[in-house]
Amino acid sequence: MSYRLLVPGLLSCPLAAQTSESSLPIVSLLSGFLLLAFIYMFKLKLDIYKLQKARTAKKGSRLGFYSLHDDISGFPNKFFLQQQLDELLKRAPEQHYSLLLIKITQFDQVNKLLGHSNSNLILAQIAQRINDHLAGEDKALTFEFRQQKPTRVCHLGGVDFAIWVDSDDKEHMAEYLADTLERAIPEPMIVHGCAVDYQLQSGIAHYPEHGTQLNELLERAYLALQYHSSLQGNSQVFSTDMLHYTNDKLTLMAELRQAISEQQLELYIQPQVDMRSHEVLAGEVYIRWRHPKRGLLTPDSFLALAEEMGVIYPLTQWVLNEAVAMIAKLKQAALVSKIAVNISSKDLLHDELVDALEQLFDKYQVAPGQLILELKESALVAEPVKAMTMLQRLHQLGVELALDDFGTGLSSLAYIRQLPVQYVKVDCSFISDLHKSDMNAAITGAIIDMARNLDLGVIAEGIEEAAVEQKLLRMGCSRGQGFFYSRPFELSGFAVWLKQWQPDKVKLQ
Repeated sequence: MSYRLLVPGLLSCPLAAQTSESSLPIVSLLSGFLLLAFIYMFKLKLDIYKLQKARTAKKGSRLGFYSLHDDISGFPNKFFLQQQLDELLKRAPEQHYSLLLIKITQFDQVNKLLGHSNSNLILAQIAQRINDHLAGEDKALTFEFRQQKPTRVCHLGGVDFAIWVDSDDKEHMAEYLADTLERAIPEPMIVHGCAVDYQLQSGIAHYPEHGTQLNELLERAYLALQYHSSLQGNSQVFSTDMLHYTNDKLTLMAELRQAISEQQLELYIQPQVDMRSHEVLAGEVYIRWRHPKRGLLTPDSFLALAEEMGVIYPLTQWVLNEAVAMIAKLKQAALVSKIAVNISSKDLLHDELVDALEQLFDKYQVAPGQLILELKESALVAEPVKAMTMLQRLHQLGVELALDDFGTGLSSLAYIRQLPVQYVKVDCSFISDLHKSDMNAAITGAIIDMARNLDLGVIAEGIEEAAVEQKLLRMGCSRGQGFFYSRPFELSGFAVWLKQWQPDKVKLQ
């Protein structure tokens, strides 16, 4: 008699009928062992499957996290902001919000000094500082919670961060937060024994007033930030007026502020002489900008824009400092020459101008009468009362004043008589063709006669030929400047030029 014993997972095998009864327990034991082995292998495969599935899920979760968070700071990124914004505006499209943009300035210097790994660490710490400062500001909306603490900062990438502000019942809430962050956050960080300094700049765009899409709001917040950084002290909130300024112009003005501190600016000077004796009486300074990318820029490239955008005053302060320092240098070398500096209408509106000049005169031990301030007639038109008050203060201080481009403005004779000026400058447009144009000669003659009747000195600019000089002398004008005497040259060489100047060598052609 024979039979087959079936063991799960194994092929059936014949056993001899004559198998003794003593061998049956061994067979049963073997069968049980094989059954347990099968169950164990099945469970092991099931566990491996579950582990692989968990790892895949975890990997997917990580991928999901990193797709919505910045890989340097770990804070929500622009995609997260867009996602949250879409949901928020669906729920409450009628509510008012503000997008507050924060930028860390001059961070490229940190990269150069400390390397990317350290700078990334600093970037993450600054982001954390901003977020910690917003912990008690419920109007700054929360993106997510970490360890039961709100995350209210979005890292847009690079050195740019965004905060979404509920401004429904507090219109200026974003401005308040921006001012607070700009003052409170930039504390130096110590990295490897080095103190790392940085600053924050901000720009604000309002929803729905300035846009209803994230990209539109970001663009306008960026424009407001650029405008605010170029015109320090102005509001960081976007306005439609900012659309008139291109990014190139805003960048140029921001670079101009940087140029003042980085010694990219230079002063050139052109002498003013007594046309009878050819003695040097003064020199008028002109600014040049050695831009690292655009090359040498003349005043026409940036001065008008600087005045329009309110960047002119710090520029004027720099010029005045250099001019007064040169007067002191000439004094030490026993050389006598006044220096003339052009100032703008915006400069006249700064009450601290007189105080700043007093400090310069005291610092360099220079007499105020050695400085001439030149201003155009147009500088007196915008705010005549305030301009007149400032001119009176400057006159009392002792500086000399000259009315530049005289004859091209619209000032009345009665108004000019009230001005505390010592000189008028005849515009070069009348002078260059003086000996060839009867009309120019008539206009110049009338200006000279009027100035003499008002007891004012006359300075003719743009003299390029001896014939023009001689005609001006016959008209009664004795002070001039132009290529006939010297082209503008670097102010640093003025002392040497004066020592070498020989009045009798001027050739009359």
